[in-house]
Amino acid sequence: MQNETSTHLAHAGGNFSRIRRRVIVYGGTLTVLALLQTTLLPAFALLDITPDLCLLLVLGAAMFDGAESGGAVGIAAGFLESALGGIGISLLPLLFFAIGYGTGYLAGRALARTFPSYLIFAAVLCFLRPAITLAALSLRAHTASFDLTVIFRNTLVPEFLVNLIASVPMYPLIRQVDRWIRIKSER
Repeated sequence: MQNETSTHLAHAGGNFSRIRRRVIVYGGTLTVLALLQTTLLPAFALLDITPDLCLLLVLGAAMFDGAESGGAVGIAAGFLESALGGIGISLLPLLFFAIGYGTGYLAGRALARTFPSYLIFAAVLCFLRPAITLAALSLRAHTASFDLTVIFRNTLVPEFLVNLIASVPMYPLIRQVDRWIRIKSER
């Protein structure tokens, strides 16, 4: 009986340590990416679009650390992006959670966790990001009329391309974050 209790407490302490490590690693990386996304990258924006680095981290957490991590990082990224650049009530935490959890769920069952699989998920995600932008635009401009062809040409297609291009150099960072979590959890 005494052995079972001490084993249970040791296991619970190990889980707490892993959770704390994930919070620190993902939280720190997410904070740095959000600051880059909102301060430095707009000065170098390609096609006047800044890539959504936080959402790409959500993709990486989901693919390489599972649905729960993807969902948790998605909620945090959604709140952080809303706080840094949103106005009013934002649905980004809910949307990013759904993207993170759904990607993690599918990645664990459908494809291997490799670079080609990452690119497939990134392409789908880069298609979803402009859809989120279009939904936000239509909600904000429900009384005004706007030309969809202009929005597609000037906003949605460039947003898709810029995020897809950014997903390639983000892959090594995502893999490094995964290594930081894995190396320390094996000790």
